[in-house]
Amino acid sequence: MEFNTFSIVGRCERTGQLGVAVSTAAPAVGAYCPFARAGVGAVSSQSWCNPYLAYDGLDLMEKGMSAQDVCDKLLSEDPGRETRQIGYVDAKGGSAAFTGKDCANWNGHITGPNFATQGNLLMGAGCVAGMAETFQNAETLELAERLIAALEAGQAAGGDARGKQSAAVLVVHTERYPLIDLRSDEHRNPIADLRRIYGIAKLQGLPFIAQMPTRDNPLGSFGNDMRWGLSVAPAVRPGGGGGKVA
Repeated sequence: MEFNTFSIVGRCERTGQLGVAVSTAAPAVGAYCPFARAGVGAVSSQSWCNPYLAYDGLDLMEKGMSAQDVCDKLLSEDPGRETRQIGYVDAKGGSAAFTGKDCANWNGHITGPNFATQGNLLMGAGCVAGMAETFQNAETLELAERLIAALEAGQAAGGDARGKQSAAVLVVHTERYPLIDLRSDEHRNPIADLRRIYGIAKLQGLPFIAQMPTRDNPLGSFGNDMRWGLSVAPAVRPGGGGGKVA
């Protein structure tokens, strides 16, 4: 599938978290473009996306290859390279990106320490530049917040030339399962909807994830507050949300 889209791949210098945020004018972008592996790296594969450029890239980074070396190797071996757009960040903060000459205009990317921003079929260069600037100027925020803020900046600068439909944010930290994996799969304003969902997740989802089993603590640490929260309707929990009891 062709995902003409804009995205940011990032790493938090302070926590080591890795993640991706992406938005496009097609449904369910979070199912096919963003990838991340704790302690290894993060990738966004887009345009005529090939998810194996992400899977194989993460495997190579796990073996010690840098983001740039991975990007160079995999794109040099890809017969469809000129239709691809991809961004990589590794666990040391190295970054790399590639935009094929057959990607839809406007297209381009910006890389720097701990991030790569990229987009195609955009209203203009301001989208990618706005994401990069916002991410670099928001180091005090949690990574998920930084990534969403970068998406908001990209949308404010024009975003996808066709309009808006879906958005997603994925963040990993210390466990194999994600810290954050949120999606707005079909919405008139998907980034605003993603921001709303993230606000509820901070109050209801993140406390639950913090108490889940880990490799070091297979029983987890579920407390009475979480047991209560899971026993009541969503609308009664902090932040509300969800549907009412029928």
